[in-house]
Amino acid sequence: MSKTLQIQTRTIEGKKVKTLRTQGITPIHLYGSGVESSSMQVDFKDLINVLNKSGFSVPITLNDGKNDILVFARKVQRHPLTEEILHVDFQVVSKDDEVEIEVPINLTGESPAVKNFGGILIKLLETIRISSKVDRVPESIDLDISVIESLEQSLLVSDIEVSEGVKIITDETFAIARVIPPRIEVEEEVVDPDASPEDGEEETTDSDSDQSEDSGNTEE
Repeated sequence: MSKTLQIQTRTIEGKKVKTLRTQGITPIHLYGSGVESSSMQVDFKDLINVLNKSGFSVPITLNDGKNDILVFARKVQRHPLTEEILHVDFQVVSKDDEVEIEVPINLTGESPAVKNFGGILIKLLETIRISSKVDRVPESIDLDISVIESLEQSLLVSDIEVSEGVKIITDETFAIARVIPPRIEVEEEVVDPDASPEDGEEETTDSDSDQSEDSGNTEE
């Protein structure tokens, strides 16, 4: 479901946009095929809220007070130290447009290989690339790991089932998840220097060693 974000036309450009950020406003840019590029602005908190829910894989509805504009968030500029969002580019689309986009993968269920054999589940892919019309783009794709019954077994991109009208672009041979054997920690044996020799063993002294050497060096 598309999330809605209220936007306003931006008249401030260049370095002066810093004054907007101090007021809790973030500059954004709209572009798209057949659409006039435009500079807009949005409330920072509202922007963060929508991006946290939608990310880059869910269409967002922008409203300028007159019209609803369907977009995808495409590029986010962040502060190099604080990671604060400084600027966002949005691509304008229509519901009938065919788009290629990265969609997150959710692993569901419980693997018998983990439950019964203590295996460790490794997630190898976080997203897959798909192609579909805008109104068919899924927010995420679920993959059931309960079919992983043995250690070293993997689930591949080819194991994903998608709805009609959605095409997977990512190589189908790529592994998404695998269960590996549990790690076995080997404990090192600690030798007590004060421990007495075991029964039947005689402790060798330096004098015994010297006598052995002298005996070996005696000529007949």
